[in-house]
Amino acid sequence: MVAGITWPNIVTVTRLSMVFLLVMLAYGDSIWSRLLAALVAVLVIIGDWLDGHLARKLHQSTTLGSVLDVAADRIIENVLWIILADLDLVPIWIPVIVISRGILTDSIRGYALSLGYSGFGKKTMMKSRIGRFITGSPIMRTSYAILKAFSYGWLLLFAVLDEVLVRWPVVATAWVDTGLAIGYWCAIVATIVCIVRGIPVVVEGFKLIQGEGAHA
Repeated sequence: MVAGITWPNIVTVTRLSMVFLLVMLAYGDSIWSRLLAALVAVLVIIGDWLDGHLARKLHQSTTLGSVLDVAADRIIENVLWIILADLDLVPIWIPVIVISRGILTDSIRGYALSLGYSGFGKKTMMKSRIGRFITGSPIMRTSYAILKAFSYGWLLLFAVLDEVLVRWPVVATAWVDTGLAIGYWCAIVATIVCIVRGIPVVVEGFKLIQGEGAHA
């Protein structure tokens, strides 16, 4: 396979492309369009798990793949949280926190990359066992991906059901309200996990920066 063109990178680029389709679907006039947006949101996040799984399974973890994965994650997360906030499905402080956290950790990872370290894989900047577990272990990445996929897809789905009830009251409003509340709290938990996964990057990043400063 041509250098850089690996299956994990193909999955990363594909899911990144899908998020722009999701934006068009989420703001479409048709109810079916928005139902499809919920499905695409789940597929996009599943792709986050899949590219990491393939990288480990096929031993195709590369610095390029790490950079692409982080960039795709940030764009997808930011876009989806902004959409949910714009649709009044989550509070505005969630995308504010997620975006701020992403800028901070990516700035640190960018500096680490200039020193030859990547975010994940064999050349990871994470030196502590707990840091590697929180940021790069399969169980943490998979759990976080599932939590985000559920939050995005669930909220978009119940937002559509809320509109359906206006035309066809086939389900009790209380059920939809409960569904939206579940999605709301899942979004808050996802935000907390997002913050927790960023802490080791900040801690170890500052240690790396201080170490390089001492050698300067």
